[in-house]
Amino acid sequence: MARKSRNAAEASSLIDLKEIAIEEPDDGVFDAYSNVVQLNWTPNDVTLRFGQLIQVPNPESPKWGDQYGTLLERAAITLPWHQAKLLRDMLDGIVRNYEQINGELKPLKLPAPPAPIT
Repeated sequence: MARKSRNAAEASSLIDLKEIAIEEPDDGVFDAYSNVVQLNWTPNDVTLRFGQLIQVPNPESPKWGDQYGTLLERAAITLPWHQAKLLRDMLDGIVRNYEQINGELKPLKLPAPPAPIT
């Protein structure tokens, strides 16, 4: 039996995702909003932890002015390192394209609270 060349073995491991059918689970696809992301990692993989910074009422003083910020964890996605690198490259490309069209993304600033109405 003839041995495959190294290039033939490498080429056969490539998958064209554009040609693979997409299937959605019966209960739908999980969807979550996040305005905060944090990373954890091991030698095998990278975990992206997605959260949402929200204001919640103070149980001891449930007034609008006594709310405080908390981080609500929404989802955690774990990827092998190779997929993390692919994600990095995809995000770099899409952000670069966005900035070419819309200008540089800059850190967001919050406005000061409005003055009381008198």
